Amino acid sequence: MEEFNLKTDRADVIVPAAEIFLIIAGIVKAEYIHVPVIGLADGIIDNLYAIYLKTE
Repeated sequence: MEEFNLKTDRADVIVPAAEIFLIIAGIVKAEYIHVPVIGLADGIIDNLYAIYLKTE
């Protein structure tokens, strides 16, 4: 957990989630999986800020 900076309350879901992603990637024959650096809340704020900048 320390090596990958994982939160302890998330550690138990990492392997099952990875398996789901790999299964789906195999089904759709994905060449890669895009993993965003920011979370959903950060993305919403980023989007709102971009909209704000366009209206100035």
